[in-house]
Amino acid sequence: MTKWLVMSLISLGFAVPAFAEKPCEQDMATFCGTVEPGEGRVMKCMKENESKLSPACKSHIEKMKKEMKHVKEACHDDYEKFCSEEKPGKGRVMKCMKEHKDEMSQACKDEMNKMKHKKGKKGA
Repeated sequence: MTKWLVMSLISLGFAVPAFAEKPCEQDMATFCGTVEPGEGRVMKCMKENESKLSPACKSHIEKMKKEMKHVKEACHDDYEKFCSEEKPGKGRVMKCMKEHKDEMSQACKDEMNKMKHKKGKKGA
């Protein structure tokens, strides 16, 4: 379940931009600047260099993890109902979730919208 969530958030564009935001942008450039984005490679690189990250970046990542936990909890039943048969990777789970977006629980829709809204505010 956690893997589909992480992959889904990457597909939605939440993960790498979270690292590219102010608290982590210098760390990402320093430790993962040569890593080709896609398929979770930047996230993996940041995880591998976690002990070297600045305190501000570590704090930012923890905040993002808490926010992702809310999405995971809100969307768990929807994932199980509609997409648990999908093999994670290459956006398959996210595609499935999007295909069933109109059937998702209101709680899942709300949490996904909160994440999109927060992402949009940060980019503004």
